[in-house]
Amino acid sequence: MDDKLNMDKEADIFKVFLAHWINHTGDHIAGYQEWADKLQGTSKDNVSQEILIAIAKMREAQKKIMEAKMRF
Repeated sequence: MDDKLNMDKEADIFKVFLAHWINHTGDHIAGYQEWADKLQGTSKDNVSQEILIAIAKMREAQKKIMEAKMRF
C-alpha cells in the first residue's frame, strides 16, 4: 500500500512538473524572441538567426512535453 501511495504522490508531482516545464519554456521562448528581434538586421544578424533556430527547436520540445502530459 505504501508503494501505491508513493506512486500516486510521484505522479501528482510529475504532473505539476510537466505543466511548469510547458509554461517555463514559453517564458524562455518569449525572451529569446525579444533578443532575436533586437539583433535582427544588425551586425549580429547571424546571432539572431541562430536564436530563431533554437526557438523553433524549443517550440518542438514544448509540443512534445505537452503530448507527454496528455498521455500521462
